[in-house]
Amino acid sequence: MDLFNSEPSPKRVPPRRAFLPWDRPLLERAAEWLLDRAGPDLPIDLSHLLVVVPTRNAGRRLREMLANLADERGTAIVPPLAAPPAFLLASGGEDSATVSPIAGEIEALASWIAVLTDTDLQEYRGLFPIDPPDQDFRWARSTARDLTSLRSVLGEAGLSFAEVSRRLPADHEEADRWADLEKLEARWWSFLGRRLDRVDREEARRRSARAPRLPDGIREVILLATPDPFPLAIDALEALAAREIPITIVTYAPESLAAAFDEWGRPLADFWLREPLDLPDFQHSVQLVANPDELLTRVADLAAAIPAPEETLAIGAVDGDLAPLLESTLRVRGIPAFNPDGGRVSREGFHHLLTILADLLGGPDFPAFREWLRIPEVDAWLSQRLERWNGPAARAALDDAHAFHLPGGLGEMRRFLEADAARVPAERDWERTRIESAIAAIGETEALLRSISRGPLEETLSSAMREVVGARRRAGESGAWAEKTIEAAAPELMRGLSQLGALERAGVHWEIGDRLSLLTEFTGAASVGEDRPPRAIELQGWLELLWDDAPHLVIAGLNDGIVPEAIAGDVFLPENLRKLRALRLRTNEDRLVRDLYLLRALLEPRRAAGRLDLLVPKTNADGEPRRPSRLLLRCRDDELPERVSHLFREIETSGSQLPWSPGFRLVPGLERAGAPEKPVAPVAVTAFSTFLASPFRFWTTQRLRLSRIEPEKAEMDDLDFGNLCHEALERYGNDPEARAWTDASRIEEFLLAAVDALARERFGERPGLAVRIQVEAARHRLAAAAEREAAERADGWEIIGVEARLGDGYPLALGGVEISGKIDRIEQRGDVVRVLDFKTSDARQRPRPEHFVESRLGDEPEWPPAYAIFRHADFSARSASAPPVEKIYRFKNLQIPLYALALSRALPDRRIEGGYFHLTKAVSDIGPDTWTIDAGLLEAARVCAEGVIADVLAGKFGRLDPARQNDSLETWHLGVPLRTLDLTHVGGGDNRPLTS
Repeated sequence: MDLFNSEPSPKRVPPRRAFLPWDRPLLERAAEWLLDRAGPDLPIDLSHLLVVVPTRNAGRRLREMLANLADERGTAIVPPLAAPPAFLLASGGEDSATVSPIAGEIEALASWIAVLTDTDLQEYRGLFPIDPPDQDFRWARSTARDLTSLRSVLGEAGLSFAEVSRRLPADHEEADRWADLEKLEARWWSFLGRRLDRVDREEARRRSARAPRLPDGIREVILLATPDPFPLAIDALEALAAREIPITIVTYAPESLAAAFDEWGRPLADFWLREPLDLPDFQHSVQLVANPDELLTRVADLAAAIPAPEETLAIGAVDGDLAPLLESTLRVRGIPAFNPDGGRVSREGFHHLLTILADLLGGPDFPAFREWLRIPEVDAWLSQRLERWNGPAARAALDDAHAFHLPGGLGEMRRFLEADAARVPAERDWERTRIESAIAAIGETEALLRSISRGPLEETLSSAMREVVGARRRAGESGAWAEKTIEAAAPELMRGLSQLGALERAGVHWEIGDRLSLLTEFTGAASVGEDRPPRAIELQGWLELLWDDAPHLVIAGLNDGIVPEAIAGDVFLPENLRKLRALRLRTNEDRLVRDLYLLRALLEPRRAAGRLDLLVPKTNADGEPRRPSRLLLRCRDDELPERVSHLFREIETSGSQLPWSPGFRLVPGLERAGAPEKPVAPVAVTAFSTFLASPFRFWTTQRLRLSRIEPEKAEMDDLDFGNLCHEALERYGNDPEARAWTDASRIEEFLLAAVDALARERFGERPGLAVRIQVEAARHRLAAAAEREAAERADGWEIIGVEARLGDGYPLALGGVEISGKIDRIEQRGDVVRVLDFKTSDARQRPRPEHFVESRLGDEPEWPPAYAIFRHADFSARSASAPPVEKIYRFKNLQIPLYALALSRALPDRRIEGGYFHLTKAVSDIGPDTWTIDAGLLEAARVCAEGVIADVLAGKFGRLDPARQNDSLETWHLGVPLRTLDLTHVGGGDNRPLTS
């Protein structure tokens, strides 16, 4: 008793307990129980009740059921206030009017970042035993997220870092770490209060739990079928009970099981871990499926077999990843479905725009700028800002420039583009136009970034967003869903901007890109609610299912780690720490006990009249094994072998054995009506090898000009590296004086100066580290090549052609089509002429086996066609006395033989050799590697080339090599071309029907 107060202290009124038998669905039982308490007065008035339910959706369902039952009784109803447990903590406590505002999400996270970046980590070695690589914004932001998440988990138990530290035993192995967390938290609290005049949200919730406030008119609280209220909510109920507020705990279970629950309706481990779970007809109700694809099909089949599934079927998408897939699968089958979890702004295009803008403001690089130009709103904005904007052409110019120059940022990209535009010849005005369009896009984007950086973000960002997003609206291109996304994001965006403004005024100054990245993360969490289709089946989470009264319940994805949810490897809260009762934290055992009760509660009302289907996939979408839920193994000992045998048996899929299967097939080659026929352009000598390997790949790369774009490219690929070495050797070969030298040191000096000049022209004065390493590797190889070049000149080999085009002095036409190509080098000695192709592969590749190999009986009988097969004397080295042997060969590549064929027509009296000049890693392998090309081989190459050209002209491209799935088109066919591509219409030269 208070000695200075004559009134006695309030006496705690123990909560009353009530039980709802589970022979009928919870929703019916709960609504009827509440109506029975209302008394005879009409209309029914339950407005004096606060009914605490597990989720908001449960509250909505309860109100709907109450309204329906009242309507059946011919009266109206004033429903109770139904809310989840967190509502008890929303008041701010009895002294809330005298304290500072609660810190918003950005303010709280930003305060942690500010504290972490300004902390001497030497003073916190229990928490940070090793320094991070950089104690910068990125590290602080990641660490701040972890600490914020940790405080949220502890907050449900009414704990701060300081409370955990004080409650740990002095000799606990984590004591030093939590002592450091306590000190760091104290600094954070001080920062919030002193710099921002804000209070911690978790502290406000603890204050509310000590002195909760009920809305006006609420005189009684009912905790209804909520089997795991978090501890802080129970603290609030305890405080209400101490003020003599009536509290009733309603448990969904028969009263005979009263001993299985504590006074707050939480299931007790001593009972539920011993109680077997009786699942009737286990082998029928528990259905094993191979993978998520099979699960989706099974659920859709079950729903399709029911005349009115929305009235009698409930679907539990307990694996959150399955909910959107289930929704789309059911809708494809004509069954309306609704995922109440809805979407997040983070999954929508508007959020992507903000994310890319934050990346650009953080330091413009090409990958971010490339994505920026592919955003529809940005394309519309540039169309209105620039008179001659051509998005595809500008993007192609930027991709080409990036692949060639590898610039570090937008400023450098602009300089390279301006230099490239100046070098474009007059006859290629189209190329200059697309480069100038790309330059203009960079200029507009840089101006936008400057305008955002010029003033307070809450003012400049809003203006910029109105301009960019409004451009698509003005063009009439933004759809209803885009508008809905922006409507959902706008309030969060403005609230976040307000919090960032408060931070700025408090002296927290960061780079604008960092501030915008915080805002983007915050905005992405906003929900975009989709309208519920009429008569739709609602896809519910695990905790929602208890409130569904459908007689037929399907639970999809009942795997361990999902139900029950498992926490493993938590950095701050391992299981041994969670089990300390002084901390009141939820453990894995707590979740197991709760879920054992929930599954029993879902089963019982459907035993007599209903059905329960539990679908358990054996693998996830990536093909990794998944275990069935441990709930399914809670049975009598004599039933366990049968259940284990059923749950872990091998099953076959009804379709592909692969864990993933595409849901579509592309039909390339289907021409639009009236589209002009594309003539066959000159065929490059290098393209014949592509056709001989895969005609479809020839069609995509040579006819459609498809190629992979690598926006993250930061170093030269194999082709770039080869071209750099080629061009240095080209400069040497084109210098009349240098190419006659026999002094290796002079040749080396020339080649190294040439490659250095080429690297500066291409990559600028300060290329990236990876490029510098590659240039040094090229210097190493060219220095070794100088020795061989000197030796070849001394041996009498004279350079007579460098990068010689087949059409310039060596024309070649086959099958009515011009053959194009450039011979890296032509050399002669006496009456012998040789063609050399420079190869910069790491290892030596023998030229002859790269062009043709022996044709064996095991080769595919349908490929290659007969024109690629030829007979020739054995190319293997044989003794002079050995009898001649003829073998059968097949072409893989025609490059060197076709070069030789062109030379033989221009120089009919010369003997021709062909091969490679290797520029390998190993110095000992550097140099020429050739073989004699006789008339028989030239004739065989001509026949093969004309056969390929005939097939190209006939449009015979409908074949690919399934063994070569990982190629530059993998992002198109997803690595499984045989399952993603329908090649019926590829080529279109044979009037095939429009069916596959």
